[in-house]
Amino acid sequence: MFKPVFHRTSTYLTGLVVLLLMVGTIPALVASEEIQWRETLEDTMKEAEKTGKPVMMDFYTDW
Repeated sequence: MFKPVFHRTSTYLTGLVVLLLMVGTIPALVASEEIQWRETLEDTMKEAEKTGKPVMMDFYTDW
């Protein structure tokens, strides 16, 4: 006849916990993928050669 209130509250609480975990971990994952800017091309190319990682160069002008 009556449905227990605890079951409904438990479902909301579980959803809230999952939401809080997602909100807390997603920014941390994004921050770990931050771009590492370098000052000189020579140092960048040496490091890329050592680590085997590609180099992305972005050029811009407003001529």
